[in-house]
Amino acid sequence: MIRSRSIEKYKNVIKQNVGKKVNLTLKRGRKYITLNDCLIENAYDGIFVLEIVGESLISCKKISVCYADLLTGNARLTLVSDSKGA
Repeated sequence: MIRSRSIEKYKNVIKQNVGKKVNLTLKRGRKYITLNDCLIENAYDGIFVLEIVGESLISCKKISVCYADLLTGNARLTLVSDSKGA
């Protein structure tokens, strides 16, 4: 039960921040991949879609991440603040 409540919390936060810039860190095997300047494009029941705006090592322009990856620590999101020169 606790896990479903935590996933619901992640879903609510992602849905509130659709259209905002984030940094995504993915765990792939023993390495971490960091994708800077991604936009949260859309949020669905099981996944959310990110559009990769900046340059990255992967060739695709969109990536989908499931909420369970956030819960287990295989993916981490960080909101990018829009304040410039502060």
